[in-house]
Amino acid sequence: MKWQAFMGHFIFIGSLFITAAITLTIKWLSQRRQRRSPLYGKQIGHLPGQQLLERIDSESFEASFGVDVMIIAAPLLTLVWATMRINWGMVRLGVGELIFIAGWLGCLIFGAWKYQRHAKRRQQARDGLLAERVTGMQLNRLMSEGCLILHDLPFGSFNVDHVVVSPRGVFAIETKSFRKPKNISAGKPAVVAFDGSTLRFPDFATSAPLEQARRQAQSVAGFLRETLGEGVYVQPAVALPGWWIEKNQAGKAGDIFVFTPMGRGCEWFARGDETVSAAKRGLIAQALATKYPIASE
Repeated sequence: MKWQAFMGHFIFIGSLFITAAITLTIKWLSQRRQRRSPLYGKQIGHLPGQQLLERIDSESFEASFGVDVMIIAAPLLTLVWATMRINWGMVRLGVGELIFIAGWLGCLIFGAWKYQRHAKRRQQARDGLLAERVTGMQLNRLMSEGCLILHDLPFGSFNVDHVVVSPRGVFAIETKSFRKPKNISAGKPAVVAFDGSTLRFPDFATSAPLEQARRQAQSVAGFLRETLGEGVYVQPAVALPGWWIEKNQAGKAGDIFVFTPMGRGCEWFARGDETVSAAKRGLIAQALATKYPIASE
């Protein structure tokens, strides 16, 4: 009887132990090669409702945990009760048992893969959300300079992160969050070089954000041309929160503006000669605002 009770507890406790060990191992391996967000440790301010949003996330997790406990309580305790009553001395390892063991291992591997995959995606989504909120918060300061700002503008299958309608022009901004390598200490600036066609980070290079920003700017310009009946040039821009941007002459003279929204980085949009009158800025902003869904009563 003691042997049966031991096996019953072992199946339950052993499963929990193995799951915890796999989860901690995945986290440890992830942290060993983890890139650090360039926004880590920086004072970025608070947006309206930020503390409530954090509270909602925390309470949602606790509520989901409570539901999970209610759902698995009866089957789990029934399993423990049943395994304690198995005569393990009569159990023989055969084909049926091997099938169940293989099924358990398959579920274990599948669960570990799902956890690793979605934990990574969750972190990427959190980084992206933080980057967009930081950029949006800094862009909002330009309203005192006569700029009109729109965020997360829907365009069918994609959203334009930010649109700035300023006296000097119209800009479609794509915000990107790239983590910096661990070998760059927290106190040193994360530097990215821009040569007009490529973003060169410390350990890789990419032009994908630039191409995406250009496509989105063309989409915004096309919509304004159809809506207003006249051409409006929309300049693409890429925001890289937390990164220090180094540009050569080609980068400075290129068709796309790459910037960091930190500090005074956003003030560039409000500087320069006025090429868009206040009346036209209002018409452009009103046209773009029609892309937002109308809230139902």
